[in-house]
Amino acid sequence: MIKETGKIISIEKRHGKPVAIVECISKSACSGCNNQSSCGVGTVAKTYSDKTHQFEVPFKEGMEVDKSIELQINNRDLVHSAILAYLVPLLFFIGGALLAKQFDSLGEIALILISLGCAAIGFLFTRLISHKLFSKKQLNSIIDTELKK
Repeated sequence: MIKETGKIISIEKRHGKPVAIVECISKSACSGCNNQSSCGVGTVAKTYSDKTHQFEVPFKEGMEVDKSIELQINNRDLVHSAILAYLVPLLFFIGGALLAKQFDSLGEIALILISLGCAAIGFLFTRLISHKLFSKKQLNSIIDTELKK
């Protein structure tokens, strides 16, 4: 179970139902590493660290603006999302390369362009499939909110 703490920045009505707008701050993995002072990646991470992300969660009784909540997502759901987001476009890319390789007379640039085109189709396919697989209703059940005390 992955857990993240967020802060409720507003409560709004969307489609007649109240939702809480939550803001989470992404922290770099380098902040927990003992070698961050001597690592080049750690130096770059300090420059681009602490990005904020805002998203909607279903409103639950007791939620208030400026209150912290804990968001949780199951490991299984996270793995399924990662497979869909990364593996499907990669498979389209490889499939495009294999398809283009069948036409030897096209040349290397054409092979690259066909592969990239197939990867783009893979991203579009992923977007369409993700809307079907992870509808808003399903997403609301994946994200479990607990009020922090």
